[in-house]
Amino acid sequence: MKYEFNRIEKKWQDYWAKNETFKAYNNSDKPKYYVLDMFPYPSGAGLHVGHPLGYIASDIYARYKRHKGFNGMHPMGYDSFGLPAEQYAIQTGQHPAITTEENIKTYRRQLDQIDFSFDWSREVRTSDPKYYKWTQWLFLQFYKAGLAYQKEAAVNWDPIDQTVLANEQVDAEGRSWRSGAIVEKKLLRQWFLKITDYAEELLQDLKTL
Repeated sequence: MKYEFNRIEKKWQDYWAKNETFKAYNNSDKPKYYVLDMFPYPSGAGLHVGHPLGYIASDIYARYKRHKGFNGMHPMGYDSFGLPAEQYAIQTGQHPAITTEENIKTYRRQLDQIDFSFDWSREVRTSDPKYYKWTQWLFLQFYKAGLAYQKEAAVNWDPIDQTVLANEQVDAEGRSWRSGAIVEKKLLRQWFLKITDYAEELLQDLKTL
């Protein structure tokens, strides 16, 4: 008997969506379990093989915990604010709000076609004002508490993209992972958080986790 995957998988994808099969409810007597993936950058025309490579393993585990009686929460979102989205917009000559929205639609369709068990009621988009207003609020709390401050420090500067890069975004040859330019060391005034003030407290609290 031939497996009619187009018909069968579409049937169950529609059923899961209609019945919110993978939704995690706040009020549940079941023990809680949280499985979180890294959110993709919606900065391309669609998923690449590296996306499902990671998501399949976590999805298997999320399904396993649900079958073992847990109220499993497995959300998905999009890291849609920043350099990748900006660069994709520049490459395509479109406004980033347009390219990001279109790319997210494509990503969502592809993720659903792979049959992942995500709770889409908890979708996060970092470019959504309803999301980033809280990152701004959190920064203000740090600032008011004297934990956010400015000073000059050396950074990795990409002369083509005109932006600062993390160490992880610079390859072994000292080139930008995106533009391929030789990265320069530049002294810039920037924001810091006094995380070292809590180093010992964080270390000691590992015992209580």
